[in-house]
Amino acid sequence: MQKKTKTLISLVVLALALAASASFKVYFLADHVGATLFSRGDEAYLFLGAGHTGYRFSYLEYPLARIMEYFNAPPSAQHRRGSLLVIHVTPSALERRIDDDRDDAATGPGFMTPFEDGFYAMCSGAVLCKWTTQGFEPATVEEQRRLDGGNRLVRGSMNNQIVNGWHVRESFRSPGDHAEVEIGKNLAISVQNHATDMRAYPWVSVDLLRPGQTPESLYNVDGTPRRVSSSEYEQAFGKR
Repeated sequence: MQKKTKTLISLVVLALALAASASFKVYFLADHVGATLFSRGDEAYLFLGAGHTGYRFSYLEYPLARIMEYFNAPPSAQHRRGSLLVIHVTPSALERRIDDDRDDAATGPGFMTPFEDGFYAMCSGAVLCKWTTQGFEPATVEEQRRLDGGNRLVRGSMNNQIVNGWHVRESFRSPGDHAEVEIGKNLAISVQNHATDMRAYPWVSVDLLRPGQTPESLYNVDGTPRRVSSSEYEQAFGKR
């Protein structure tokens, strides 16, 4: 009888432990990492990833997620929040702007292409848009006509090419990727991926270089997912 009671207690404890493992969650955030550098003469634009991807698992699910990641099959994200940091650099000024897309279903601007009068892309809903001081705005009727509704946007890679007068360097996702671009006579921009292994998450930094001065950090983001509290997760996405 005593043995049966102990067995029953053990089963109850195990059931409670499994129930708790299925109820309590762990939370992870992964910062979006990306850099595209457009330079022309004495100015440059940097379009940089600034959003987040969110993962949450029960304690029961978490071990399986780690195993999947080890075999290069990471689990799907539960939440995404897209943001874009745009930095305009000239010898006399440094301007920053965050373009924050609060729509979870938004995919962000695609096929971004430089033209003589600015940067155009295809925004959510297949809408041709243009970068302005207020962020990406729908293109005017005249701009849509001139760009043939977006058909003049470059669909493929522009890396290390001259496009409409702009030198393009994009991605910086391979380990050790590095570029240094002069802006005027006494200014340069250095972009580097500090990852050292193909399996590692990208870690991209952007520094402003001036002769005889310490480099000024403009961007330094490691894309490796990090564990966060439930409150930090909620702050990032508004969801638990």
